Amino acid sequence: MHTIPSPVWWPPRAFAALFLATLLSTAGALAEGVGFRDLRIHSEGERMVAAVWYPADVPDGHTVVGPFTMPATRHAPLAQGRFGLVLVSHGTGGHRLGHRGTAIRLARAGYVVAAPEHGGDNWRDARYSGTAENWVRRPRQLAALLDRLLGDREFGPRIDPARIAAIGHSAGGYSVLALIGGRADTRMLARHCTRFRDRDPVFCSYGRPGGTTGGMLPDLTDRRIRAAIAVAPAGALFGPGAFAQVTVPVQIHRLGRDRVLRRPWHEDNIVRLLGDGARLVLHPEAHHFAFIEPFPASLIDEVGEPARDPPGFDREAFLARIESRILDFLASELASE
Repeated sequence: MHTIPSPVWWPPRAFAALFLATLLSTAGALAEGVGFRDLRIHSEGERMVAAVWYPADVPDGHTVVGPFTMPATRHAPLAQGRFGLVLVSHGTGGHRLGHRGTAIRLARAGYVVAAPEHGGDNWRDARYSGTAENWVRRPRQLAALLDRLLGDREFGPRIDPARIAAIGHSAGGYSVLALIGGRADTRMLARHCTRFRDRDPVFCSYGRPGGTTGGMLPDLTDRRIRAAIAVAPAGALFGPGAFAQVTVPVQIHRLGRDRVLRRPWHEDNIVRLLGDGARLVLHPEAHHFAFIEPFPASLIDEVGEPARDPPGFDREAFLARIESRILDFLASELASE
């Protein structure tokens, strides 16, 4: 079987300290409330955890998870009303809290936001990372999370089924594109890394044999997703006709200084194949890891490249800009029932 590459995220040991601290929750005094909780989900016999942020009926608190502090209240009551839902998919080797700042901003704007810790492809469990099977499992895990939320006694009745979207970064970007109907073919990856390994070296260095899935991947479409956002998505798996079934709007974010997923084989390829269905947003100054929430200073040396920014680059300012574009897209494309 061909070796199948997968874009890297954070070194697994970078989060070794994440659960050494006790989970704490204390009340704060912010005017706009955001709740937070973890949900357990199952996908293909595998147990996973997903973080959920949501509009809350109480003022913000401070939830501490390991080295991360969030302006949210653990287990706060869900606010009154009906809300859109946004699924968030991290990249290979990532974590459910990696995009927590974006999730909190979306929750403040009136969305329930849920991010799974992808089973077999996260900071502490890399069983499927870099394998062909991983490209199938990830979208199915997102669909399982959606099932779990819509079936939940508290969240389910309050989620507007006409306002469900998905956001993904890097391998997560691929995942949400597959979820809306993008058909990947691992033979495209094999050809890509045979011809262009020296020009796309980081991406092509993370593949490994594993699983039984090869060639054209199965149809992973979930018609409940009404819009998708892909930030620096892995795109070398898509070939002619890959998006023929896609009927929902897609926003693609190109990070101009990306050295992990090289042009023109990833987001450029996706935009070309999507044609008029793609809304391309350019961020010339941003690097591949810029969409990840900043790390505490104590973790920067441990995490390495994903935690560091080039001189003069302001990650928090970039996140504010890209989040505004995401919110504008969601507001324009998700119509209430």
